[in-house]
Amino acid sequence: MRSHPDIGYSSLSYQLEELIVKPLRAVGESLLASVIVLDALDECKDNDTTSIVLSALSRHVAELSQLKILVTSRPEPRITTVFHSGNLRSVTQRVDLHELQLDVVKDDIERYLTSKLAEIRDYYSDNFESVWPSLDDIRRLADLSFGLFIFAATSVKFVEDRNYSDPGRQLALLLHSTVKTIESSSPYRHLDQLYVQVLTHAFPDISSDFAARLRRVLGSVIHLQDPLPPSALEQLLDLRPTNVRRTLLHLHSVIIVPDKENDSQVIRLLHPSFFDFITDPTRCLNPKFVVNAETQHTLMARACLRSMKCLKRDTCGINNPGILNSEIHDLPTRIMKHVPPHLQYACRHWAIHLERGMFSDPLLALVVEFSKHCLLYWLEVCSLLGELRNALLALNAAKKSLSVSQTVSIGQIL
Repeated sequence: MRSHPDIGYSSLSYQLEELIVKPLRAVGESLLASVIVLDALDECKDNDTTSIVLSALSRHVAELSQLKILVTSRPEPRITTVFHSGNLRSVTQRVDLHELQLDVVKDDIERYLTSKLAEIRDYYSDNFESVWPSLDDIRRLADLSFGLFIFAATSVKFVEDRNYSDPGRQLALLLHSTVKTIESSSPYRHLDQLYVQVLTHAFPDISSDFAARLRRVLGSVIHLQDPLPPSALEQLLDLRPTNVRRTLLHLHSVIIVPDKENDSQVIRLLHPSFFDFITDPTRCLNPKFVVNAETQHTLMARACLRSMKCLKRDTCGINNPGILNSEIHDLPTRIMKHVPPHLQYACRHWAIHLERGMFSDPLLALVVEFSKHCLLYWLEVCSLLGELRNALLALNAAKKSLSVSQTVSIGQIL
C-alpha cells in the first residue's frame, strides 16, 4: 500500500494481482492454508461490481491454491452463472442452505432463539413473574421460521423492540398472528407473513397521508446507493428534523435506525429480503406499504438535483484554482464543512437515480437548471471528492437516459 497509495482507484483485477496474488507468490508454500470470506456478495449495489469481482477471481484462481475462498450470497442468476462456467466451475463446491435437512436447521434456530430470548428476559427481568419464554414458545417460533434464520433474527428484533418495552406481548403477537398473506408456494411466504405482521402492528390504522410519508422515507432508505445518517437523509429529502426517526420509530425489527446520540451512524436494512418484499406488490399486498422503485428513484433524482443548487464557484473556499488536491492540507475538513453528507451523496449519485426514474417536466426542468448553472461547480466538487472519473461516467449515463426519454434535445441540456 505504501508503494501504491492510489491502488484503491485501480481495477479490482489489478488490486487482486498486486495485493493478494503477488504476495502469495513471494511466500510460496510456507503460508498455511487460509480462508478469505466474501460475505453477502449479492448485496453489491452495482451489478457490474459483482461481475468484476467474480471475473477477477476466475482469472487468478489457479494462483490462489493456498487460499480457500468462502463466498456467501443468495442464488441470484448473475452470480450463480459465473460459478457454473469458466475457471471457477472446477474448483467450486456449492452448498445450498435451503437444501439442508429442515431438522438440522431448526435445531440451530432453536439454539439461537433460546440464547437471544434469554438475553431479552434478563434485560426485562422485572417484567416476568414466571419462566419466559416457555420451551413450547421457542419450538413454535422455530417452526414458524421454517428454516429461515432471517425470520428468527427479525422475530427477535420484533420481540425486543424497546419502543414497545413489552417482550411478552410482542412474542404473543407473533405466535398467535392472524395476519394472512397470499397463498403461495414461495419459500419466503412465512417471511412475508412476518413482514406483514411487523408493518400492520407498527401502523394499525395508517392514514393515506402518513402512508405517503412512510413510502417516501422508507423508499429512500432502501434505494440509497450509499447509506446516510437520519439527519443527512432529512436534509436530502427536505424534511423537518427528527422526521425520519419518527416515521421509522416502530420498524426497528427490520431497519437499524441510530438514536440521536449516534446521529453520525447510518440507517440500514437488517436484511435485503425486506427490500424484496416491500417493492413487490405480489408479496406485500397492502398498497399503502408497497414502494414503487421507479417512483422512488424519480423522487431521489429530484432531491439530489435540488440539493446541488447550492453549489458555487470554489465551494470549499480554497481560493487557489491551480493547487493540487494533494497539496490542500485541510481538504477533509473543508469538505465536511462545505459539502455535508447529503450534498456529497447528491453529487455522487444523482445520475443513477435519474437513469432509473421516470422523466417528467419538473425533473427535466431541474436537469436543465443544473446543466446551465451548476455543472462546472459539480465537477469541481467531484474532483475534491476523488470522484472525477465517476462524474464522467455519470454524465454519460445521464445523456443516455435523456436520449431514451426523447422529450428534449440532448444538446439543450448536456
